[in-house]
Amino acid sequence: MSPGTLYIIASPIGNLEDMTHRAVRVLREEVTRVYCEDTRQTKKLLDHYGIQIPLRSLHAHSPQHRVDELMSVLASGESAAYITDSGTPSVSDPGSVAVREARKRGIPVTPLPGPSALAAIVSVAGFPETTVLFAGFLSKKDSRRRRELAAFMHIPGIIVIYESPYRIKKTLVAVGEVYPGAEVVIGREMTKYFEEYLHGTIEEICAGIDGLKEKGEFTVAILNRGERSGEGE
Repeated sequence: MSPGTLYIIASPIGNLEDMTHRAVRVLREEVTRVYCEDTRQTKKLLDHYGIQIPLRSLHAHSPQHRVDELMSVLASGESAAYITDSGTPSVSDPGSVAVREARKRGIPVTPLPGPSALAAIVSVAGFPETTVLFAGFLSKKDSRRRRELAAFMHIPGIIVIYESPYRIKKTLVAVGEVYPGAEVVIGREMTKYFEEYLHGTIEEICAGIDGLKEKGEFTVAILNRGERSGEGE
């Protein structure tokens, strides 16, 4: 018996209308169940498209037997989908665990591309560099956060980081310390009703930091020209 296919499906980062036609069709016709980061969030998405299908949680803290369960489903010939709360699975979320296991067992893995906060912020940044360096969520600790930022210092490109509303101000201050003079574009609540974009030098951004709305998820693009700063000297 041939194994089923694990479909890695990108989901909207905000606006539910950003789901692709192909993703909706596969969910309706090809898979028998969906594994997801948060069943409550995924149910809202599926309900929006009138899709009724069993949901099972699979997140960063799920036990190994939940991954094994998914592999057993696929090995039996059924196809299944993996969806995260928003954006493209395996980009700063637990989707890579399922993909690695499927690859090890010879199970086909097919991506259904779509929304991504990483691609979205780069598309509106207007930066000339073509190299994109994805740092994801930085450390909660100040010193380690600075080291993580400094790791890209000598590589010209666009550094993209994700940040929560609870740490965005500290992160922007750290960016200013490590990349003085850098151009920055910040996306807040991208594709949602209250989406907002800020752009300018990091000093200009930090000068108005007290007025920054600490609500929603943030995606930050930093233009790094690869010039050495004082960090780490």
